[in-house]
Amino acid sequence: MADALGKCEKKWQYSKLDHPIKGIVLLHTKGYCGYAHIHANTIVIINNADTIRIDGPCYTENTAVSDSVLISPYETDGVIGAIGDGKYDCTIMKTCYGIIKKIK
Repeated sequence: MADALGKCEKKWQYSKLDHPIKGIVLLHTKGYCGYAHIHANTIVIINNADTIRIDGPCYTENTAVSDSVLISPYETDGVIGAIGDGKYDCTIMKTCYGIIKKIK
């Protein structure tokens, strides 16, 4: 697991999620609650073509590759940084805050 609190995280382009969206999980890195509170990092394909990073609270639901998910808007809690994944940290720049729930 890589630490994204370096050069690439500063290049992530944050936008606000205005309404829930659906997507397919490409990668999920669980966040950590507690003393070192760090956001979860989930890479999701939306609209069958666009790939975005969802920076969510540490308690976000665990997901696996290919899970269908619903991403709801989430106002940041002031926590800076997310667990990096080492694979998409420097290639997926579109990022928004969100809470992820699996679609059953």
